[in-house]
Amino acid sequence: MPVPGDRNGPPGRSAVRAGLLAAALLALELVAGMQAYLLNTVMPVIGTDLDAKDFYGVIVGSAQIAMFLTMPLGPYLLQRFRVDRLLLHLSWLTVIGSIISALAPTVGVFVIGRVASGLGAGALATVSLAAIVSVLPAGWRRAVLAGYNVMWVLASLAGPLYAAWVTSVSSWRWALVLYLPLLIAARIVAARQLRGSMQSGGDRERLTLGSAFVLAGGVALLSLVGLRGLPVSGGIVVGVVGVAAVVVAARRLLPSGTLRARVGRPAALATMGLLTGVYFGAQAIMSIIVQDLLHGTTGQAALVLAGSGMGWAFAGLAASRWPSRSPRAYVRRAAVGGSLIGTGLLVTAVALLVDGTAPRVTVVLVGWSIAGVGMGLTYLDTLNKIVDVPQHVDGVSVPRAATAMILVEAIATAVAATLASAVVGRTVAQSGGTDPAVVVLVLTVMGAASVVWLARRAVATDAAP
Repeated sequence: MPVPGDRNGPPGRSAVRAGLLAAALLALELVAGMQAYLLNTVMPVIGTDLDAKDFYGVIVGSAQIAMFLTMPLGPYLLQRFRVDRLLLHLSWLTVIGSIISALAPTVGVFVIGRVASGLGAGALATVSLAAIVSVLPAGWRRAVLAGYNVMWVLASLAGPLYAAWVTSVSSWRWALVLYLPLLIAARIVAARQLRGSMQSGGDRERLTLGSAFVLAGGVALLSLVGLRGLPVSGGIVVGVVGVAAVVVAARRLLPSGTLRARVGRPAALATMGLLTGVYFGAQAIMSIIVQDLLHGTTGQAALVLAGSGMGWAFAGLAASRWPSRSPRAYVRRAAVGGSLIGTGLLVTAVALLVDGTAPRVTVVLVGWSIAGVGMGLTYLDTLNKIVDVPQHVDGVSVPRAATAMILVEAIATAVAATLASAVVGRTVAQSGGTDPAVVVLVLTVMGAASVVWLARRAVATDAAP
């Protein structure tokens, strides 16, 4: 594994180096947050320009598929190459992918660019985490991790508004690349501060990619469900096989009992999976709802996404200031959060059912913002339930729990977002009907209603005498 290099030197110089690295990592987190909102905001515009409404699932799933393939490569690469070189080379892969997508004449080329960006981003996630854990002093490390929350607050507002503004004054193509100089500058600064601080070598770990390939294959199948060339019956078969493949991979990758919501931390992991699946599955179609189904503008879609993001961010800050101190308090907060998510999604569904004289985009803005507040109230406490050591031994170490948390969130998000966007995109491409979107939202409401049940199972061992 990587080992810290020589950190001897003048204290002032070490502090400056740590400060520059911290600032670069925070800038990278801001850019990552903006990227997350960017595609959601402009995807309907891309679908119109490239005549690819039925490819929504492929567009959403392509980067996720690539990330699943390369996330396991991070530790393998760190054992063999210098971290500063890895950071730069992987960054250029991300940049090249973005440029390919921006210049794409067809949706096929666009997806190739998305895959290239995802390949770089997957390994970069592990490399960046290694830099935080292995290089930054403890004080700086805590500051960076705390600063990530602030960066996401900024990204929740800046990401959608940036995407909408650039698209309105120029093109979605420019929106995909104008931010790249900030990305390149931040990664160059980070790479220079990491030079010589981490060395390759150490104990060589076996590179295992079997489960990652099964997982990526399952999500790839789900992304094909929306294609018009695939009969409905064929789409159902492909979707079922895709879900089965994801379940098989998840059983191998996640701690035992997670998929069955066994009491304790497995149930907490299941709660996190349900929360992120519900929220990000709905978020994947929110811009489609505003622009394709309600005939709103890109600016209106940006406001809807920003409203929910800000709701999550500020509710999350409140939750971090006043965390739930007892199992009962956590269950109560999960009940409130799940209810707000469900209520917000139900309000959004109603906007699709009322006649066109009502201010339907405004209704969606209100509903989706309420859901964001519910997510902010619940997410952090659920995360703490996963990484905190329980009173009863469950055989799951803290590092294993943290890794499982990242993985369950990634799996749930990929499955829900890819499938939701594929199903709704297929109908948009064929008839423009709202029924599939309403069905997706109703299913997410049902998922939100189940959060409190899982939360009770997550604290069952803690509450036991």
